[in-house]
Amino acid sequence: MSGSSYRQQGKVKLRVTILCAKNLTKKDFFRLPDAFARINIDGTAQVHTTETCKNTLDPKWNQYFDLYVSRNDSITVSVWNQKKIHKRAGAGFLGCIRIMSNALQRLKNTGYQRLDLCKKHPTDPDPIRGQVVVSIMSRDRGSSDRNAVIDSMGNLAYSMDPNELPEGWEERRALGGRMQYLNHATRSVQWERPTR
Repeated sequence: MSGSSYRQQGKVKLRVTILCAKNLTKKDFFRLPDAFARINIDGTAQVHTTETCKNTLDPKWNQYFDLYVSRNDSITVSVWNQKKIHKRAGAGFLGCIRIMSNALQRLKNTGYQRLDLCKKHPTDPDPIRGQVVVSIMSRDRGSSDRNAVIDSMGNLAYSMDPNELPEGWEERRALGGRMQYLNHATRSVQWERPTR
């Protein structure tokens, strides 16, 4: 689509960066998901997919997509487990975010945003947890490419939630109701909450 034709249709060009996801739900007991993200403009044929990150609850994609969005369009970013997606319809779904048109205008050009994943439908029985970190930048007005929320080493500079577990750890409730903590890197379990 050329620059003048999408403007004539009342659309703006946005660059949406899918940086990473954090603390995804582990649905298999012994395996971590091979996570990828799918971004689409609701009601259009614009669909883009990130690369797959193998065996992690905290995938890092750092990929951007240029989208052509009209005033009333909304964007859906969904996270999927590649290992499960071909098994049955809806299998492999790990959560999604929907950015409605009014929120899209508020989030544009504000740096990286950490958004909570939710279910496709409120009645879905599967538990969903985690966040996706995205950036939405306008590409129509020569906006700058700097991201104030990324440090010089390329690390996220947002404040960490003190309740967040270190990478590779998972919190589970034991049969007796007590919380236990699983370390997927060492394949061990402990009762004490790990610290960063």
